[in-house]
Amino acid sequence: MIISNRYRKKSRKSGQQLVEFSAALILLVIGIFIPLLDLGVLPLRWILWQEALNTDVRRLAQSESFSKAITSLDTDGFLSMRLGHISGVKLLNAQCALIISTLNSPYETYTVQEPKSIKAAWLPGGAKSPCLYELEITSVIELSPLILLQGFSTSIPGLTKPFICTTKARAHWENYGRDPSTKQFFMNE
Repeated sequence: MIISNRYRKKSRKSGQQLVEFSAALILLVIGIFIPLLDLGVLPLRWILWQEALNTDVRRLAQSESFSKAITSLDTDGFLSMRLGHISGVKLLNAQCALIISTLNSPYETYTVQEPKSIKAAWLPGGAKSPCLYELEITSVIELSPLILLQGFSTSIPGLTKPFICTTKARAHWENYGRDPSTKQFFMNE
């Protein structure tokens, strides 16, 4: 009988420690584990999106003309289809531009966002020639954390609200040819 009383005293003490530890465990999960999990997932989602964007810009850089590349970005849905396979990423905006850079000193850069607006000096064989022509897609995306904590008074991107970032991808423009009927460069159409 003396043994059973000693046993009861030990179990009561260990039960009290369990109650105290459970509060600490909840704080550990909410304060450390969930934020670390979210910080691990957000970069993975960004990397997957960047790869999808790189693939799409390489595909669009092979378009026949700059206007077809812009139209394809807006209507093709290739990015949206790739985005459907990446959970937690939402495309807010995507824009296409042609970046033209001189290869000789003085180094200059010229950006075109609309077809038929490249100045003659920046075309192949123009006064600024030789130039490097690159297609660039700029996208604004919303990355959602794996576990979105709600009910907090402070707003922390990536923890209590989605994280919004801008990503860019470039690829060399591949069609330097001219349209036989209009004699215009395809990159300027």
